[in-house]
Amino acid sequence: MVGLGNNLNELKIRIQKIHQELSALGEPDLPLEQMIGTTNVLRQNEYLVKSDEKKTDLIAAYVEYTKQLEQIVNSLFSIQSDLKELIKTEASLIESEKPKRATKKAKKV
Repeated sequence: MVGLGNNLNELKIRIQKIHQELSALGEPDLPLEQMIGTTNVLRQNEYLVKSDEKKTDLIAAYVEYTKQLEQIVNSLFSIQSDLKELIKTEASLIESEKPKRATKKAKKV
């Protein structure tokens, strides 16, 4: 379970880094009037390729992060179920001991 927490933290850092890299790309450059249309399209395409790569990395990081969270939640539900069973067992042991105590007190009197 500790390994999952470390892994989750690493994924959060990775997601933050990708967000920063995506923000660093800024907005696409405005078309320059002195350049022909094809050149402006190529410049726009370069920006979009870089942006799409970062967004793809970000989606992959979120998918991995989600998987880790699902594992943690499943572990917690398993622990919760185990604890419920322990409580039921303890409660039944306590209930089974109560009549014995009452009979012991009755014998002493």
